[in-house]
Amino acid sequence: MRTMTISEVRNALPRVLAQLRESHEPVTILRYGKAIAKIVPVEDTGEMKYPLRGLPLGMTEDFNEPLPQLWDVFEQ
Repeated sequence: MRTMTISEVRNALPRVLAQLRESHEPVTILRYGKAIAKIVPVEDTGEMKYPLRGLPLGMTEDFNEPLPQLWDVFEQ
């Protein structure tokens, strides 16, 4: 596990993230010699973020016909 100070991470964050993506090794951030945070890579679970995307969409022939019981309420 790598350790870096806050100023080192601040000055080289894009490089640190690129190395993290390649090596998958967590980076511990130190402040005054004590660990305060850890940067870890995100694990890809393989789940779809939008599971309904790509499903076929179907409509009935009368999808835009007025609902009779709805209009009965307005006629009273």
